[in-house]
Amino acid sequence: MLLNNTELSALADYLVCEIDCSAEYEDDQFAVTFSGVRCYVERYRDEFRVEVGHEDDVVFLPRI
Repeated sequence: MLLNNTELSALADYLVCEIDCSAEYEDDQFAVTFSGVRCYVERYRDEFRVEVGHEDDVVFLPRI
C-alpha cells in the first residue's frame, strides 16, 4: 500500500512536529507505522528519506 500526496504531506508534518521532538527517536534511522503503512526513515539535515512499505518505494520529504 502506498501513501497518496495528502498522506505524504501529513507524514512530513508528523516527522517534523512529533518525531524530531521525541526522545524516543534520537537515532537518525528508525521505523514508524503511519496510516497503516510501515515506513523506514533516515533523517538528514534537510530532508527525510522514507521507504514507504518497501525499499523500492522511496520518497524524500523536506525537513523544515
